[in-house]
Amino acid sequence: MSEKAVTHRHDRGSAGRRFVYVVRSRRAAGLSVGLNLDPQKTCNFDCVYCEVIDRRAIARHVRRPKIPAAAVASELAEVLSELGRGPERPRDLAFAGDGEPSTFRGFLPLAGLVFDARDAAGLADVPVILITNGTGLSRPEMREAHDLFAARGGAFWFKLDAGTARFYRAVCRSSVPFSRILANLLSAARRHPLVVQSMFFRGDALGVPSGAEIDAWAGRLANVVRQGGSLSLVQVCTVARETMEAGIHPLPATALGRIARAARAALPGVPVEVFC
Repeated sequence: MSEKAVTHRHDRGSAGRRFVYVVRSRRAAGLSVGLNLDPQKTCNFDCVYCEVIDRRAIARHVRRPKIPAAAVASELAEVLSELGRGPERPRDLAFAGDGEPSTFRGFLPLAGLVFDARDAAGLADVPVILITNGTGLSRPEMREAHDLFAARGGAFWFKLDAGTARFYRAVCRSSVPFSRILANLLSAARRHPLVVQSMFFRGDALGVPSGAEIDAWAGRLANVVRQGGSLSLVQVCTVARETMEAGIHPLPATALGRIARAARAALPGVPVEVFC
């Protein structure tokens, strides 16, 4: 694999592949192998900070076509073989891409193939991650997938960008009720430990998250733990790439630090990381 393909930050179509891509990720602190189950970009969220800049050209009601699991597994095996001949091992394999992977029908058998391909490449110690907005986690196959990930060295990373329904609607712009997101967060965290990944920013129209909003967000996480859920890590992030629409700006380190302190106060013993 060329150095250009490896170091490009978020090119999801390099080398003519549809489903598997390689990025240099601040989240992974190195190379991450991405798995994109929604190349047609039909996400059920419309986040104002989204980096998929041409998503608006897609009809949001279009039915997601079936993706052959064998094609994904074949591309992954090819990419892992190429990386195996290079100087740097991947830090993780991540279901992310251009849409929400937890709503993908057939996720469970595909996840099994991904773990098998990882192990066959001699990378059994490399975690497999699902980065999810949580909307599909109540589906039976996703509950089974969570068990699979926990058993084979993987993890679910749950996005939560708001503490109130009002702010959630303004940022994520989804028809999925905030109450469903919170219920799925609690249910999944009771099943296996979760990483929570939260994005904060300054918007020309939205401003910055208020202190009350941050307290509400931290309170939602504390409530998960209070009700028997387990959080292994909280990631406080801000935007780092071009966004889908103008007027979205990163927060400074000082503001992110204040958010992190609110999380640490609400969640004693849970690690909190900041990504400026």
